[in-house]
Amino acid sequence: MFKTKLLQLVFSILAAVSLWLVLILLGQLFESVTGLHRFFEALGGSTQGYIQAVIYVLFFYSFFELYEKKRSIRSEFNGFEQQLLPERDQLVLSPEEVAKIKLRVISLEKAGKGSLVSDFIKKACTQYRNDQSIPDTLQVFHAQVENSKEEQEGKLEIVRYLLGAIISLGFIGTLMGLSTSIGMAHLAKTAEGMPEITRHLNVAFDTTLVALLAGLVLNFLYHRYLQDLDTFYSRSKSYVIDNLISRIYSTA
Repeated sequence: MFKTKLLQLVFSILAAVSLWLVLILLGQLFESVTGLHRFFEALGGSTQGYIQAVIYVLFFYSFFELYEKKRSIRSEFNGFEQQLLPERDQLVLSPEEVAKIKLRVISLEKAGKGSLVSDFIKKACTQYRNDQSIPDTLQVFHAQVENSKEEQEGKLEIVRYLLGAIISLGFIGTLMGLSTSIGMAHLAKTAEGMPEITRHLNVAFDTTLVALLAGLVLNFLYHRYLQDLDTFYSRSKSYVIDNLISRIYSTA
């Protein structure tokens, strides 16, 4: 896990630095009075764009983190295709058949084909075996699914922090640019001073612009992942309840 995080950080730094250098190069291809030069400068295409470069590092790290989590949760949907539970209408399951389902799931997990869905099924079968109570099995199953979901959501804390950090960096860059401009106020009456003050003001507001744009993209990806997470756990509940718990029939 630590190695994966370290690789993500390295790739994020490399991607951010590469983007920054490309923006600087593109900015230098156009005259300073042109709109394209100003566009690339606003994105960080100048030697003063180090705040934007740091924002890009956090952006790429958050992007890789969300991409990995989205890929992981999407792969969990394959558990529904393994036909771990009978889906035939009007079918009921005896306690012996529930035990066979658990054994089959365990054998699949030993073969390296386990998933969150198979784990939910195994735990539900175990709970029913322990007390032979369908209401208790249903209650414990709901608790186990919610705990699993909370665990997955807890792993998003770093992403939530970085989303806030990106916006904060934008405002920090703005304050730094404004304070520098205010410190140069005595040069406002000179021909050389006014363009310099304007340049620092541009840099000040550019950092906030980049931070807000990066935040918009990451928030979209973040909520798309939450949507996949909610869909998976909702479908897991329906799958196990409809095809296992509600089918159990006991003569006891």
